[in-house]
Amino acid sequence: MEDIIKMTGVTGVMGGPGVSGMEAEGTEYGAVGLDVGTSRIVLSNGSNGHRSLSQLNAFVELPYSRMTEASLNQNKVLYRRSGKSIYVYGNDAEKFATAFEPRRSMQFGVLNPQEPMGQEIIQSIIESIVPMARRSELICFSVPGKGLGADANLVYHEGVLKRILQSMGYEAKAVNEGLAVVFAELQNENFTGIGISCGGGMCNVCVSFLSVPMLTFSIPMGGDYIDSSVAAVVDESVTQVRLTKEQYLDLSRSPRDKVSGALHIYYEEVLNRLVDKLREELESARNLPKMDRSIPIVLSGGTAKPRGFLQKFEGILKSSDFPVRISEVRLAMDPLTATARGCYIAAMSEVR
Repeated sequence: MEDIIKMTGVTGVMGGPGVSGMEAEGTEYGAVGLDVGTSRIVLSNGSNGHRSLSQLNAFVELPYSRMTEASLNQNKVLYRRSGKSIYVYGNDAEKFATAFEPRRSMQFGVLNPQEPMGQEIIQSIIESIVPMARRSELICFSVPGKGLGADANLVYHEGVLKRILQSMGYEAKAVNEGLAVVFAELQNENFTGIGISCGGGMCNVCVSFLSVPMLTFSIPMGGDYIDSSVAAVVDESVTQVRLTKEQYLDLSRSPRDKVSGALHIYYEEVLNRLVDKLREELESARNLPKMDRSIPIVLSGGTAKPRGFLQKFEGILKSSDFPVRISEVRLAMDPLTATARGCYIAAMSEVR
């Protein structure tokens, strides 16, 4: 049976049900930025890329019935029907999270080969926030850096996304996720510094010199790794751990219970691995230009949002023998939209 797609409830910073973000409030056309993350897909457009729409990159599978389909339509829930199943995706998947464990279309920053519906769900989510191009418009979309877990599927992942966006009328170009953070946050530093995106599937890093990516890599550890690891050791659902992390975690304070204690432990593991890998890559790099001044580090992504994350990263960084002088470490203006804004800036530079 041919898939039936329903997309009748897009929500975001602007627009509303049935209103595409690109059609609201006199939005500028010509350039679009899209962050295709393991945890969330974010559109950036408008003046300086400060308008955004986003959807969770997750879905739940429900058994099909006419009653269920009618109820979803009545409540303007995003879903895709295929055979005897209904796949509720995007932000609406959260409504069923306590009863059905949400699944990921992506893993380690690329399409999840274990999810047969992954590609179709990604396309549905993209189409729910990105309108059809009105003319030959440019869209820059994020892709992860090479690293364990991403290398084998990176070419395929990028090709699938490009094909989806081209089918919507766009000229599509990939932008490294870490470099997108540099574009979004280091304009005053002439796009020179280190951009780090700590997402759901992985952490992406780019060392940039005057907007040129001199070093890029990723590690296959992020928010999903933390959530699943904590869930395994405290005997809680991944969804419950994630909700606790997002609502209550404070890395600047001592843990108050078993779950927060485990979150502290796995956050420290990810940060230690990230800093160690960054140091190793910098020490072994042979093509880095000689920098006559200290450079900044900018942290972004949903995994970087808990209070105390910045201070925890700084503490680990200072305790290591780092090969490059760092002027400051700071959080992105909006960690959740920085990559999408950087992709938008990349697209605007091409259009202009």
